[in-house]
Amino acid sequence: MQDYKEQTKEELLVKIEALNRLNRELLKTFQETERLEFGWSGNLGQWFWDFTTNEVTFNPLKAEAIGYMKEDLPEKVPYEFFTDKVHPDDKDMVMNSMMDHLYGKIPVWEVKYRIQAKDGSWKVYKDRGKVTERTEDGKPLFLKGIVFDVTKEEKEREDLMVKNKTLKNQMKQDVITSLYSRSAILLEFAKYANRAKKQDQPLSMIVMNIDKYPLLEEEYGIILSEEVLKETGKIIKTTIQDKYSAGRYREAVFLILLENTDTEEAYDIAETIRQMVSDTFFAIPRRISVSSGVSLYKTTETVSEFIQKTTQKLYAAQTNGGNQTIL
Repeated sequence: MQDYKEQTKEELLVKIEALNRLNRELLKTFQETERLEFGWSGNLGQWFWDFTTNEVTFNPLKAEAIGYMKEDLPEKVPYEFFTDKVHPDDKDMVMNSMMDHLYGKIPVWEVKYRIQAKDGSWKVYKDRGKVTERTEDGKPLFLKGIVFDVTKEEKEREDLMVKNKTLKNQMKQDVITSLYSRSAILLEFAKYANRAKKQDQPLSMIVMNIDKYPLLEEEYGIILSEEVLKETGKIIKTTIQDKYSAGRYREAVFLILLENTDTEEAYDIAETIRQMVSDTFFAIPRRISVSSGVSLYKTTETVSEFIQKTTQKLYAAQTNGGNQTIL
């Protein structure tokens, strides 16, 4: 009887080992198929997590993508092997999403996170998982999912965002003076005007023009005359710093917006710029001067009316000989 039991036990062990070999071969075939079908698209294959034993079975691509070969892995890989390598800033989000699914709060968990490779670099994985078997009282028994390496896509997305931001900044900036472009300064004015209405605070404007600029272009050419524009832009920027906004409205005309500033203070700023321009030696053998008009915004005015009102004062200053500011 004892011999029969031992023989039956041996046969059972042989069958179990045979099943294990078959399972290993089936898994190997499945993983190789995944490599052929999905390796090109960033798919790192499926994974399986036995929750009761905390053992994870996965396509080797998932580990190889972060630099770990078969010999680097423990015989039985726990799920912590991967979660311990998740970026500290992403880990709470990943674990919270996982726990929400394990306890039935969400139907699946789908997360994107950074994971550290063996060489210290960071990859970006996108993981989707689901409990496929639970106990009668709802506790998880088995889970499966799929993971993608989206590092390249994330890098391309970040590069595109940087390019878009750079392009946006370039569109906002006048290429000659480095002040706001015409469209950007008008957009700033719309924002300031809206705040002035809501907060009942003063908004002043300086419309400034380089005196006799067309004659400078005619006599010295575009390159040297644009140097005058560039230097004048620097003087304006130095004077207003980051407190106010200024842009090139057209040719040699500048708009300077002074939020929460009355006309007396705006006049002083215009005069400071005028004096600095007058005292500056430019790249052409001629004294350069500017004229300005200064006005206070009325909430009943349109953008065009306000600019026109201030521009009329500028024209008056130039008609009177230039190199002056009219309030």
